[in-house]
Amino acid sequence: MNNKFNYDMFKTGYLDESGDDGKRGSKCFVMTYICTNEGKKIFKVLKKAKEQLRRTKKGERWLNRFGGEIKFAGFPEERVRLKLLEELSKLNIEARFIAIEKDGSNIPESEKSQILFNLLAESFVNHTKMPSKIIADKDYFKNRKICFLAVKNYIEETYKGGGSNASFEVFLLDDEKEKDSCDFIIRITHENSKHHPELQVADLISGAVFQEVENNDKTYTDILKKYLKLNGIIKKLKEK
Repeated sequence: MNNKFNYDMFKTGYLDESGDDGKRGSKCFVMTYICTNEGKKIFKVLKKAKEQLRRTKKGERWLNRFGGEIKFAGFPEERVRLKLLEELSKLNIEARFIAIEKDGSNIPESEKSQILFNLLAESFVNHTKMPSKIIADKDYFKNRKICFLAVKNYIEETYKGGGSNASFEVFLLDDEKEKDSCDFIIRITHENSKHHPELQVADLISGAVFQEVENNDKTYTDILKKYLKLNGIIKKLKEK
C-alpha cells in the first residue's frame, strides 16, 4: 500500500444517480459522488424535513410509500425541498457529478466508473481527502461483485519548482487476490440508500443536476451553489 497519501479515516464516499441509463426514458443520466463526515448533521437535517412533511397527509403518504426515505423525484412539498437543499448546502460536503446526454444510447458500466477515476485523479493532484471507503447505491453498478477501486503502477515526478506530475492506472476489481499487486485500494460496498442518509443526499444532488440538464431548470442547483462547491461536467456519451 502507498503511504504517501493522507487518508481521512472519518470520510466516506457515496455514489448515486438520477435518470434512466437505458436507450429510452430520460434524455440525460447523472452520476453523483459525495464525500463527507457530516453524517450526524445530515441525519438531523433530513429528520427535520421529514417532520415538516408529516404535517400534511400528502407528505405523510409519500414518506410511508418509501419507508421514510427522502428522494428528489416526486418530492411532495416544494417549499420543504428548497429549504432542505439550502440546509444541506451549508454542510461540509464534497460533491462531484458527471451528467451525460445520452442521444438515445445505453450508459455502459465504464461510464459509471468514470466518476471514480476522475475522483482519484483530482485526489492525487491535491494529495488530500482520499476516502477510506465508498458506498454505492445498490443499483449503481449492475455488477455487484465490484468491490475495490484500485491503483497500480503509480509513479510521481516532483519538479524543482515545487510542482509534481503523476502517472497511474485505475481499475475496478472484483477479485480480492488482485489486491496484492496494487499500490493502494479503496473498498466499495453496495447498499440500500434507505439505510444511509448520505446516499439520500447524493440522490438529492443528482436530482438537482438532472433538473438543470434535462429540463434547463436551475432552481435547485442555484440553491445548492449558494454555499456548496458543486464540481462536475456535462458531456455527450461518446466524448472522452
